[in-house]
Amino acid sequence: MRATRRGKTKPDARVRLGGWLAIPEPLVVEVAGRAGYDWVGLDLQHGAWDLGTAFRGIQLLDLLGVPILVRVSEEDLALIPRVLDQGASGIVVAMASSPEIVAAAIDRARYAPHGHRSYGGQRFGMRAEPADLAEVRPAIYAMLEDRRGVEAAREIAAVPGLAGLHIGPVDLGLGLSLGRDRAQPAFTAALEAILAAGHGERLPVVLHAVKPGEVGHWIQMGFDELVLTADIEVLRLGFQGQLATAREAIDHKERPVSAVIGPYGQARRQPRPARPKKR
Repeated sequence: MRATRRGKTKPDARVRLGGWLAIPEPLVVEVAGRAGYDWVGLDLQHGAWDLGTAFRGIQLLDLLGVPILVRVSEEDLALIPRVLDQGASGIVVAMASSPEIVAAAIDRARYAPHGHRSYGGQRFGMRAEPADLAEVRPAIYAMLEDRRGVEAAREIAAVPGLAGLHIGPVDLGLGLSLGRDRAQPAFTAALEAILAAGHGERLPVVLHAVKPGEVGHWIQMGFDELVLTADIEVLRLGFQGQLATAREAIDHKERPVSAVIGPYGQARRQPRPARPKKR
């Protein structure tokens, strides 16, 4: 992001791609950290993370030099200082449907006199910090996911210190009473309203749960950052895809199963040839 005279951030020309992790496994974190994403998100709202595993995930990504965003529920704003102390680069606040929720989140991420975050150091002194702690300003993003968020998008985007707007498309569709049907004009109108609100304040707007084949469409619509398919979905689709490909090959070149191998992979015992009778 580029800073502007108003102190806001301006979206970069290059569309940034984020990774999204729900699985609290260091090996998965490392794979994602080395994959080349512009940043990696840890999902404390819906993922299987607890604080302990999240802290270790943050530590690993920090050592790899990858920016880390952590998503928390609007009901868990008290977690913000803790994950920031561990080294998170920023916070995504889910269901941030009002300017008041966003302002409260930013307050918890700023040291006095600009907020009420208690001082715990930057990774306990293992990360350099400025002499003026007012310059420590982790990014706080508002995730808009329902009708209230869409209607208040301009007021939310105008909250001082906000770093950008995120969109959870599934919850947004549910919140608009559209289900999972993203082809509805009302869904497109909601996305356009959020894009206009964010760009009006020179903020990046980020869409979640994007399949690789959809990237061109969402770039054309104007999104600045896209969060690609989450780790669990990548694994699920990968496993299913491998099995489908393998089974298709088997269907085209199948040999009689009963000849050597049983129906569940067990080797069949071949009958011994009959011994010649003694005369």
